[in-house]
Amino acid sequence: MASDHVRRANLKLAQEIYALDDSIGYLLGRAYSEGHRNLHKELADLDLTPQQYVIIIKLHELGEASQNLLGRSVGMKPVTVHGIISRLSSGGLIEARGDDADRRLALLSLSPAGNALVGELSRRAQVASAKSLASLTANDKAILRRILRKLF
Repeated sequence: MASDHVRRANLKLAQEIYALDDSIGYLLGRAYSEGHRNLHKELADLDLTPQQYVIIIKLHELGEASQNLLGRSVGMKPVTVHGIISRLSSGGLIEARGDDADRRLALLSLSPAGNALVGELSRRAQVASAKSLASLTANDKAILRRILRKLF
């Protein structure tokens, strides 16, 4: 009995010190999981992952970029970006060309097929985002975006 009492007291103390449901990291992780899951569902029939979507959209925004710059601009590790670029290139969505100024550097851009996909990807991402944020008001969504942008 004493051990149950001690365990309950320790649990109560831990909850007072650190409540998981109030943890920013935990809440951001849950939000990420929900957003990722919704985007994955929207992209599944295109055989694209949310990470591939991010690379395509960022490359569309940049026009042309090295793999290193592309990875830094989306916050992905080089090895992750390399794999995604390989798959998207194999699928005919990304093209590479040598840089005139630095022959060691490959510059990536969307292929015509990749560019043709951007509108549909954007539409599907909006649907996924609407599902993820359905419980928020328009003002809540604007505040959340503003706060999250301050983090990065």
